[in-house]
Amino acid sequence: MKILFSLLLITSLSTSAFAQNVTVGPSAKPLLKSLVKNPVEGSPYFNSKYANGSIKTVSQKEFDIKNVRYNLETQQLEYTENDNIYAIQDSVQSFTLLDSVGNSHQFTKLKSGQSEGFYEAVADGNVVLLKQYSVKKEIVEDWFTKKKTNKLVPHAVYFTNKGGILQKFTPSAKNIAMVLANKKDKVSAYIKNEQLDLKQDDDLIKVFKYYNTLN
Repeated sequence: MKILFSLLLITSLSTSAFAQNVTVGPSAKPLLKSLVKNPVEGSPYFNSKYANGSIKTVSQKEFDIKNVRYNLETQQLEYTENDNIYAIQDSVQSFTLLDSVGNSHQFTKLKSGQSEGFYEAVADGNVVLLKQYSVKKEIVEDWFTKKKTNKLVPHAVYFTNKGGILQKFTPSAKNIAMVLANKKDKVSAYIKNEQLDLKQDDDLIKVFKYYNTLN
């Protein structure tokens, strides 16, 4: 009997340690504790510090949550409460979050092919320019010591959304002309006159915003 009681106690403690649940609002999906392990250098987070944010679930329920971070490696939102870290599960349809310098970003879950992910619309209109953030583990060599270390390196990939169809987009004059073909002459002239560099985020966004103002 003592052995059985001990086993039940161990099981109970293990369950408590690895599946502490809370809920966000009535009937909302539980938020499960996230076991964050980061054996490499660098941060997996979009915002290095916790910030206030808001989420909308697939059932269109909206909540404001404090102390939120966006984990780019797991593609989940995490928040802290009572010194515990919890990961919001895949019931999230969209969320708004401040970045490390206080700018607001809105992310929406969209489907591309067979996979779903969170995208930020950086230029809206007839052709939407989307940005998807991630981190990848890479081997980085120090230029001075030549020491090689594993590091999480942030990456951003662009997509276009035209008529609900998402296509991966690599910034270049050729690809701009293909995607914005019906106004390519005006767009090309705008890029030349404004001396825009399509490899710079701000300049690329300007091009799509300009295109979406054309009739």
